[in-house]
Amino acid sequence: MYMISPQFIRDFLTQNFSDIGRLSANDREFIMESPFIKNDYKKHCSVNVDSGLWQCFKTGRNGNFVSLYSHLQGIPYFRAQKELIIKNFAYLGKPVPLGVMPEEKKLELDTSKLIPLNMASGFSDDPAILAAWSILYERKLFTENEEKKAQYFLCTEGKFANRIIIPFLRDGIVFYFQARAIGDQKPKYLNPSTEIAPKSSDVLYPYYDEHDLLVVCEGPLDAISFQLQGMNATATMKNIVSPRQAEMLATFDGDIVLAFDNDSAGERGFEAFDRLRKERLMDEFFVCKPPSGYKDWNEAHQNGVDLMHHLEDNIKLYDFKYKMHNQVNLL
Repeated sequence: MYMISPQFIRDFLTQNFSDIGRLSANDREFIMESPFIKNDYKKHCSVNVDSGLWQCFKTGRNGNFVSLYSHLQGIPYFRAQKELIIKNFAYLGKPVPLGVMPEEKKLELDTSKLIPLNMASGFSDDPAILAAWSILYERKLFTENEEKKAQYFLCTEGKFANRIIIPFLRDGIVFYFQARAIGDQKPKYLNPSTEIAPKSSDVLYPYYDEHDLLVVCEGPLDAISFQLQGMNATATMKNIVSPRQAEMLATFDGDIVLAFDNDSAGERGFEAFDRLRKERLMDEFFVCKPPSGYKDWNEAHQNGVDLMHHLEDNIKLYDFKYKMHNQVNLL
């Protein structure tokens, strides 16, 4: 990547973040409140204004100036790259040279090989379309409500053939997807290659930032089930929250409810996130399991359970009392 001007870095930080930081005595470092710690009055984050490299001494996080800018502005890394290049050359009073702007990697999905899946797909004569439609229909994942409607596709060729594509959309653009088998293919779920997409541990299923509650599930179909019932939900693609996903969740202003599956792995996921959020000085969180007799939230949804009502009645703060009660139940 093109080197960002040290003077631009210095002026950007001093002009925009003087309320939470200051230049060091030698003007080489910008000492500021860490974006990874709430109310970091001791200012644990240091930015080298010559190189743009930064480090949070409390959490151990570090990186280049693009990653810091991404966190401070709350935007994806690729967008942060482009914005910084444009702002840097504007600051220098020069046009952006050809070949400097990074090219966005495209996901390995050929839209000509994708068939949209909706309620009308149930009238198809194609066995693969009918099989994919049946999976979604039986799980009650279709709706006529445009605001709640999720998108699904059947891939017909290539690596993801005979799989349901569940796209992750941001501003109408697919930035990630998960491919679910419609038959006996193994593995059941496939993710795009990390050569052209983020790692699964670096993304969350799309949710609303402006909300007072966020339900964090294991899989996208669980999150979609909550969304179809009018709740704000996301998914981690596994039974654990990664460090990068924890950073994204830390920017959410409302309450977080971990709603993993009804198994011991889900309980271990609660424990792992509790350790992670303590390391990053995040607020306490809530937990909730699917109703007894259902392995996950989509199964409860397809059987007519009111997920919001169940959540309201069974949500618990993940604290010492919860952990002790759970240990007693496991004995």
